[in-house]
Amino acid sequence: MEHLLKENIQLRSSIKERSRFGDIIGKSSAMQEVYELILKASATDAAVAIYGESGTGKELVARAIHDMGDRHDGAFVPVNCGAIPENLLESEFFGHRRGAFTGAQIDKNGLLDLADGGTLLLDEVGELSLSLQVKLLRAIEGGEYIPVGGAKTRKSDFRIISATNKNLQELVNKGLMRDDFFYRLQVIPITLPPLREHKEDIPLLVDHFLRINGNSKKPVIPSKIMEALMNYGWPGNVRELQNVLHRYLTFKRLDLIEMGNPKLASSHNGSTEQFAPEGLNFHATVKSFEKDLILKVLQSNQWHKAKAASMLGLPRRTFFRKLKYLGLT
Repeated sequence: MEHLLKENIQLRSSIKERSRFGDIIGKSSAMQEVYELILKASATDAAVAIYGESGTGKELVARAIHDMGDRHDGAFVPVNCGAIPENLLESEFFGHRRGAFTGAQIDKNGLLDLADGGTLLLDEVGELSLSLQVKLLRAIEGGEYIPVGGAKTRKSDFRIISATNKNLQELVNKGLMRDDFFYRLQVIPITLPPLREHKEDIPLLVDHFLRINGNSKKPVIPSKIMEALMNYGWPGNVRELQNVLHRYLTFKRLDLIEMGNPKLASSHNGSTEQFAPEGLNFHATVKSFEKDLILKVLQSNQWHKAKAASMLGLPRRTFFRKLKYLGLT
């Protein structure tokens, strides 16, 4: 613990004007405040609630807190609470014993077993049912739970971090979240700013994504393209910026879509000379098209995944598998 405190003190002393923090990019004052909160949260074992719009980097912040804390040698276990069918949630969290239900042919450990000694991230925590909140609360407070179909109590020592794009206090007021569960999660709240509130970080983000998505030679962004990026509202935040740049590298065209309305913001608008179809890979192009389509539908539904899946006519499980494959989780 002492060496971690020393590292945190050193980091805090050099954090001013820091342009990145682990995998998080940004040197704006808004991001400096986030870095400071990460440092404070990582120095304790208290529950953290991370708030922010979709695409702001909530999981990156959760992982940074885990990596800098005492539990960094343990597992970091992220779970999307909205992606698991209601009838399987309890089994996923607590595990089950053979014969507990149809299809339970072997004993299976749950997410709490995996997170023992580490951190459990409850992403989209606002999607959890009231009944599961009760059982999770018991496990969070006492570290004890009973697998589905089991008779013996098991123990798990884990840290809890939650993430959401919803107002949890409003869910409590509406009776959709238990107040005791809310207060247990809300020990250290961290709110991430939307990209439109720290646009000065866009050049840094662009440089970062071009480096990781480009070829050996980093592409150069024309000034008109950068101007369009700076003037755009970014409803999908950093995730949307990354996807827009990926499409730009693939199609040599900048498509900015705000609330489902296409707006071409580039003079590189798909002429045959600039499109260079002979340089495209079929599978990469199809994947980019899928990603583009799903991103548009998500944005038009305010990132409500169940509604987006329904609009696309995809089963919910298939839709969530595609989100994971396309890097949209």
